[in-house]
Amino acid sequence: MSAAPTTAISRDPATGLQIASHPFATDAELVAILDRGQAGFAAWSASSLEQRAQVLRAMAGVLRRDRDKLAALATAEMGKVQAESLAEIEKCAVLCDWYADHGAQFLRDEPTQVPDDKAYVSYLPLGVVLGIMPWNFPYWQVMRAAVPILMGGNGFLLKPAENIVGTAQLLDAAWRDAGLPDGTFIAANISREGTSRAIADDRIAAVTLTGSVAAGRSIAAQAGQALKKVVLELGGSDPFIVLADADLDAAVDAAVASRFQNTGQVCIAGKRIIVEDAVR
Repeated sequence: MSAAPTTAISRDPATGLQIASHPFATDAELVAILDRGQAGFAAWSASSLEQRAQVLRAMAGVLRRDRDKLAALATAEMGKVQAESLAEIEKCAVLCDWYADHGAQFLRDEPTQVPDDKAYVSYLPLGVVLGIMPWNFPYWQVMRAAVPILMGGNGFLLKPAENIVGTAQLLDAAWRDAGLPDGTFIAANISREGTSRAIADDRIAAVTLTGSVAAGRSIAAQAGQALKKVVLELGGSDPFIVLADADLDAAVDAAVASRFQNTGQVCIAGKRIIVEDAVR
């Protein structure tokens, strides 16, 4: 049996050249990361909704200010064209603005049907959420989970895909630049074994994963064993179907876009093309 790898290697998919090598967190470093995350959560969960919204607005500004640097590394590590990297970053900035404007209304206390207003539903911070995220949208996949989680007063520990650790580190730095308290958002290069230990640790309150069906089964089982909430978005296998009455010019354009958008690395890409015999 071969030894587990000790580093994550980032390579430019266009050239195959190594960009960087990132060591996995040691057991002691993982303990320190979890402690830091818990301290960050304690500080952030005590903040007001308006304070959280201010940080989200600041983050939108940081993303727009640093978009060229952020996009360049995403393109180098993941391989998408620069224009798509820039569009992804702007989408993240819009998301921050939107939750800054609307997040508070989602977190209001809700009345129940109990007479005389004697009971209501209150949305309180849960804790630190472990986010296990893929490589294909190195900023958006993280932010679409982290932004509402942070607006709710929770902490976010990001375990990125091993080939995009650099973009995760840039995102970590951007959050600190936006004024988020230290430890509230942490990007950590954690091995599979370390991820399992984090899921089982009391300092992690919940887990979310975007990944394969196999990965989802494994993470769901581990979260279930620890009796923790888990949210999964798992890969699909989407057919592109062309029927006899289709507009073929439009179908060709859509097929090309479906297969090559984001260099084909997207869950809704047409994985296989099925054409009705009559089209021939």
